Amino acid sequence: MSYVTPEISKKSFNCPLCGVHAHMLWYQFSRQQSARPYTEAKCSHCDESSLWRIDETQETVYGEIIPLRGTMLFPDTGVAPLPDKDMPDDVKSEYQEAARISGKSPRGAAALLRLGLQKLCRHLGKDGKNINSDIRSLSEDNILPPMVIKVADTVRITGNNAVHPGEMSEEDFDHVSLSLFDLLNFIVRKAITEPRELESIYQRIPENPRAAAEKEDAKRRGE
Repeated sequence: MSYVTPEISKKSFNCPLCGVHAHMLWYQFSRQQSARPYTEAKCSHCDESSLWRIDETQETVYGEIIPLRGTMLFPDTGVAPLPDKDMPDDVKSEYQEAARISGKSPRGAAALLRLGLQKLCRHLGKDGKNINSDIRSLSEDNILPPMVIKVADTVRITGNNAVHPGEMSEEDFDHVSLSLFDLLNFIVRKAITEPRELESIYQRIPENPRAAAEKEDAKRRGE
């Protein structure tokens, strides 16, 4: 299932605390029977709650007042997907900082994500100086699918414009920010998680079939 962004009053989304797509139970704060401008979303999976400030309300045809727009106050991680479990720590640091500020400064988040991608390229054996050439090289090495090149160009362009404004509007930053988080997680899964999982499967195969397969592979390569 694809990532569902947390939003106030939404019945289900990916929990910002456990990351699982789950049903949310909403409870609005009150004092002496008077509603307060805060509400919590209790996750049916982890039983933990995120705290939200109500910024705008709407009255239904039945006279019920419901939160229409709000800001998540806790956890202070933004509404981006959680970083992939295999993301390198220094990349994860940039990712999490970008997530925290994405709602307030999409431009700043874009610059941090670009830096995170540069660091990720270094982890994957590239120099990390030119995202454009690094991604193309990873595709040529069959580490990443070719389509990633087009998507990664967005990170490079967005990041550059975040530092040198003029070619991309604020609305553009808002639209692409969540896609940039998805891209970093995708690259981690394809280049780190999936090869690790395949290696684990391969190592569980009995030694004789493995040796025979390796011998056949060497023969095909002319070794």
